[in-house]
Amino acid sequence: MHGEIRLRYLYEAARLGTMRAASDELNVATSSISRQIAALEKELGMRLIEGGRRKIKLTEAGNAAFAYYREMQAHEEVFLSRVAELRSIRSGTINLAVGEAFISDAFSEVLQEFMRRYPGLTVRVKMSGTNDAVALVREDEAHFGLIFDVPKDPKVRARLTLSQPLKAIVHPRHELAGRKSVKLAELKQYSIGLPEDSFRIRQIVREAEHAEAVFLEPGLIANSMMLLKDFAKCGRGLTFLPEFLAQPQLSEGKLIAIPIENPVMNSTRISLITRTGRQVPNGVYRLMLRIEAHLKSLIA
Repeated sequence: MHGEIRLRYLYEAARLGTMRAASDELNVATSSISRQIAALEKELGMRLIEGGRRKIKLTEAGNAAFAYYREMQAHEEVFLSRVAELRSIRSGTINLAVGEAFISDAFSEVLQEFMRRYPGLTVRVKMSGTNDAVALVREDEAHFGLIFDVPKDPKVRARLTLSQPLKAIVHPRHELAGRKSVKLAELKQYSIGLPEDSFRIRQIVREAEHAEAVFLEPGLIANSMMLLKDFAKCGRGLTFLPEFLAQPQLSEGKLIAIPIENPVMNSTRISLITRTGRQVPNGVYRLMLRIEAHLKSLIA
């Protein structure tokens, strides 16, 4: 028991950056946290925290202890979930990190159907850009995430990856509407709506511009996918989106998706991500299966 408490104190101090912050979080005296970490170092015979720093920096042994405690907590979560299931208890919280591009009426219906079936479970959805979603999953603050990309972090893996090229989204009466495909350079003459730099879609567009030495001057910059769709739907310009994001409007004939002759924009994918090696509770697993089926149905 003492060992677990000491590991927890070390974990929280390292996660929050200082023993004072850990003291506030745990409602334990700073001196007590310091003593317990010192006792753990004595027990292990190794320094866990580098000296002479204002902010806590773990040694190699400290990082190993940090990772061990986090893994132990994840396994405990799985164990308790399985015990609860055996008792026919459906309770707990499922944390999702989801890009705005994935939020739709159909996605909400998937969540609502799941919550009707498992009323004891709480689903918490955090709107996150790709980088933030990867960080939340990596640090176990989200059980899984949905991102517009493939994770490059070795601590995060893609459970599901589906091809979803970026296309030019235009109004049916737009000058380009009859085209089977367009080149990136052709689009310079049109008004373009783009997301802010923090969005992965904007970063992909920049990579495509760089590859062709083309610069697209946006007429609209927004942090809302809905606003970008409305911009195209009003006929004022075009935007770049994956088809699944505009699927309702495409099906109703209110928008048209035109392929772009650019390898960067044609190689984009969407992913459902989890932390590498993490075992998730049964409720999380069941929700993942439903969301995976939902994504496949959109792209089929």
